[in-house]
Amino acid sequence: MNQVAVRALVLALLACSLPLAATAAGAPADESSQSIASDSLASTSDEPAANETPRHQNPDEYDEADDEELESWLSDQLSEQLQDGSVALSEGEYDQAREHLGDDYDERLEQYAEVSGDTGDDEDDPAEAYRNASESQERMADTIEEYHETRAEYEEALQEGDQERAHDLARELEALADEIDEAGEDAVTSYETIDNETDEDHSDSAAAINESRNEIDSEQAAVRDEQFVQTELDLEVVDETASVDDPMVVRGEVRTADGEPIEGDLEIRVEDEPVAVGEPSGEWWAGDEADFEFEYRPTDLELDEETVTAEYVPDGDTNYLGAEQELEVTPEQTTATIDDLTATDEVAYGDPLSVSGTVTAAGEPVDDVPVAITVDGELIGTVNASEGSFEGDVETPANVSAGEGTVTASLPYEDRTLTATPAEAPIVVAETETELTATATAIGEEEVAIDGSLATADGEPLDNQTLEVRIDGVTAETVETDEDGGIAGTVDTGSVDGEEVTVTVSYDDASSNMAAAEVEETVTMPGGGDSLPVPQSVIVGVGALLGIGMLGLAGWWRRRSRQDDLDRAPSIAVGGPSRGPDPAVTQDRIDALLDRAAEQLADGRTDTAVRTAHAAVRHAYGSAVGRPGAATHWEFYREHADDATADAVPLRELVETYEQAAFTPDPVTEDQAERAVETAERLCEEADLEATSGSASAAA
Repeated sequence: MNQVAVRALVLALLACSLPLAATAAGAPADESSQSIASDSLASTSDEPAANETPRHQNPDEYDEADDEELESWLSDQLSEQLQDGSVALSEGEYDQAREHLGDDYDERLEQYAEVSGDTGDDEDDPAEAYRNASESQERMADTIEEYHETRAEYEEALQEGDQERAHDLARELEALADEIDEAGEDAVTSYETIDNETDEDHSDSAAAINESRNEIDSEQAAVRDEQFVQTELDLEVVDETASVDDPMVVRGEVRTADGEPIEGDLEIRVEDEPVAVGEPSGEWWAGDEADFEFEYRPTDLELDEETVTAEYVPDGDTNYLGAEQELEVTPEQTTATIDDLTATDEVAYGDPLSVSGTVTAAGEPVDDVPVAITVDGELIGTVNASEGSFEGDVETPANVSAGEGTVTASLPYEDRTLTATPAEAPIVVAETETELTATATAIGEEEVAIDGSLATADGEPLDNQTLEVRIDGVTAETVETDEDGGIAGTVDTGSVDGEEVTVTVSYDDASSNMAAAEVEETVTMPGGGDSLPVPQSVIVGVGALLGIGMLGLAGWWRRRSRQDDLDRAPSIAVGGPSRGPDPAVTQDRIDALLDRAAEQLADGRTDTAVRTAHAAVRHAYGSAVGRPGAATHWEFYREHADDATADAVPLRELVETYEQAAFTPDPVTEDQAERAVETAERLCEEADLEATSGSASAAA
């Protein structure tokens, strides 16, 4: 009996048996059949088999409690790594301190940010605080290590009697100590933010960090006593209004800790900006030769600031230490004018857009301010204004719409002491032709691998561009091009009604000056259209009613169907006829997939790297039995475990890692991903593509 006849018989029996069984039970047919079907589905679908790993849950179907549990677990892991790193830091284990905050921490932080929904736009976001805390701890580890190395050089210079070098090294130590203290303060502030927003407690981490700060401060105090004289600022604000056209006026002096005035040329900074120091002015001032006066004209001071920091910066050749003082201030805004703006008339992607103009405020040229250049609202760069004028080039990016537009020059300030009336000039942005390449390959019954690239017609890669992948006209996923313009990954096709699916990769960004492009391929899916279109749960339920004979018939049919599939051994066709692939073409695709896997690994995308590496091996070995994508990953392993060209041990490890990456919520570690990619490369090198091609041709 052929397969078509058996299928027809089974369906006929199903159609007849359900109402008969329901009538025998004394219940309406439709109600009984629904009950049987639902019970079977509950027993076969709701709970995975003991040896079966469940697939990823649809993100839209996640229970909120699952998100909260995962977020809490990730938060615990991050906090534990921060604490371990801070303890290692306090014990002088700098490499270990950095190791606790390495790639594994970054990967978990990325997952935490995704689960918690923190965007990083708010400084109170826990994800941002976790990021700042790790960066501060790593900065402390680097700087403390450098401090101790410099301190050793300092002691050596003292022993050799080289006082000048010792003095220079003492200056370096002072700067390093300040940086350590600042990094430690940043870390502790980040801990406080995390503790306020989560259930974590970082008091132990803060204690370890403060211990490291205090230890360095104690060491540096000894250096200060040996090399420097403490100083202090004594300043008085005459006029606290601060703006470009109405400057803040301050007078005062610098003294040693013993009260001795410091004379000569002094460098004074306010908010890190040097100010011109001059003689006191006005009859109201009666001071001595050490007294001075300065004006402060802020350009980017925030309008809600209430104090500014004035700082005495001693000459490096002196033995004086610096000093600071907080001053009360009342910021006010001045509106500047940008005039005489000129810009290139027409540009295309990658072309330099030349701009020039002037910036004045209160009738005076404005010095040392950035001028933002935008095209139709998209910031494309800045040029600096010096002594009231600016001139420079900014490169035209892809994310500017083609056609007629407007170039705008403005100050990139908001709620600051200086603002400006923007200036505009017309511009035309030309469209640039693009070249999109993409291949789609079946690697499972409901999965295809996508590989390709996006570039200009001249071959320049286009990075950070979004492409859409459609399966039979329905959007399945969007992918981003990497820094080399490449795309790679896998896409679920869902249940396939027929043998073939149409995979379309398209680029069409209305906000870009890149021309739209599209590639379409037809992919033959393994097993498509050959499976019985009746749920297994229904067969089980009907079998219970029909008895042993029906079960035996259905079992015989399924076994025969599987055997027929193996006998037919369909090959995978991607955008072409069903024939064995050209070994050279196959090798190109394998190489492309391995390259993508390496790039994904370098970017920290461990799960994606493993899936891509696995796809490469399926390309290299799958068609040896004429069905590279038909088998599951474990069927594929069993088919090739005894293959003379494949080593079963590394192949099994690769398949196990792939299963974790593709079907479980646990991310693959960087070490696992590295081993998987290396294993895939080795297995692909050992594959006999000529034999693979021949087997595929024979199977077709």
